[in-house]
Amino acid sequence: MSEKKPLLTALFIACHPDDIEIGAGGTVAHLAAKGWTVWICILTKEQKDDVAAQRRMEALQGAQLLGVAPEHVLFAGFPDGDLQCGRESVGMMRELLKGHHCAPDIVFTHTHSDSHNDHRAAHELTISTFRKKPILCYAVVNSLVLSTFKPSVFIETAAYRVQKEQALAVHLSQGERIDTASIFYRIGEYSRSLGLQEAEPFELIIQEGAEDMLFLVQGLNDSAFHTFWQPLLNNNQLSIVCSTPVAQRKERRELYLDHEHTGVQELSSSFASLWHDKNPLELLRWNHPQAEKILWNSHVVLCGSSVSNFITEHYFNHLPNLRFIVDYTMPDYKSIVILDRHRKQEIAAVYEKDEFGDTILTRDQGILTVMTNPFKPTRFLIGCMGIHGYGTMACLHVLNSQIHLQELMTFLQQQAASTFQVLIEYNVLEQKPRILYDTFTEIDS
Repeated sequence: MSEKKPLLTALFIACHPDDIEIGAGGTVAHLAAKGWTVWICILTKEQKDDVAAQRRMEALQGAQLLGVAPEHVLFAGFPDGDLQCGRESVGMMRELLKGHHCAPDIVFTHTHSDSHNDHRAAHELTISTFRKKPILCYAVVNSLVLSTFKPSVFIETAAYRVQKEQALAVHLSQGERIDTASIFYRIGEYSRSLGLQEAEPFELIIQEGAEDMLFLVQGLNDSAFHTFWQPLLNNNQLSIVCSTPVAQRKERRELYLDHEHTGVQELSSSFASLWHDKNPLELLRWNHPQAEKILWNSHVVLCGSSVSNFITEHYFNHLPNLRFIVDYTMPDYKSIVILDRHRKQEIAAVYEKDEFGDTILTRDQGILTVMTNPFKPTRFLIGCMGIHGYGTMACLHVLNSQIHLQELMTFLQQQAASTFQVLIEYNVLEQKPRILYDTFTEIDS
């Protein structure tokens, strides 16, 4: 008889009884519905006994509407308005949680980007109470400091909107302080750019020793863009090393327009609009004086094949354990193909003659590579290398498309792989990229 898999446990910490419903009520309902063991801890208590009793009752009612049992709602009893993070309060928190056998796998708390002193203290108290935990920080719109709130985890909660609204409604003591319209407006602002409906936003803090728990956060994150890029970059710079277009014969000019530039601009725009922290991108051509140095020190997206990128030709194409590279004939670059080193085959683009007898490209292919940077093992090297510019553009498009990234991340999870090569086909006439999963090849570390 096999052992029953233990349930995952989440703890939501709030300064006041309505804070969780405002900032993370949908997520509470979502996790409870998925079978997680969910705890709530309310840190402060009102000074007046009658008000304190009412707010306690409202907290229990709200939690129950979100799917949390009353015995999983804890009350720390710190004085409202003067919450402090210190040895005594940290010790009290640890004893409270230990006494109730609450050992969370992931913790939710207030963001520090908040103008309310108790909310900031709650953030600090959470950080100090736990070790080796992933911590997700939610926003209370009433006191949010929007300019410094930098979410990177977005949990879709549209299916739980009614539960969240009902839970908010039980906090009658707060009257007009709970502005439901403002709450859902802010959620909508973050969600629309990600192609989501009502995703609650969270900042991510990974404590030392919690790196192995990052998969829990990735499993919750409904933004494929952040799920892919966040663990790769880990708040480091990303350098995009672009190629230099090669002049070609006039009759084939349509094949060699700088479509790579279009792909780079799309990726840059995605980071500008979706990456709420400082934009990590740095763009430069391969012939920039610092390009080779960056290869040895940074996370790198290497764009363009050996035809137009010196670094691809002299570094990437000579790396071991790569199944696919782009090669060409000289002196006229007439035959540019993808070499499949495993099968010893050449893969070519598809061309046709148009009604005027000119050669047109109808299908291009590119190599998408994600691997540990062999020149700096603590960094990643991502290759976007097409036979022509369309193939490179297709690889870059996959890296910024919510739909394609979600599809790719699901496949990677099934394969239990993180470093790989896969071919991306681009239909020029339909302007559609397609991931060719039958070419997927894991790269040995």
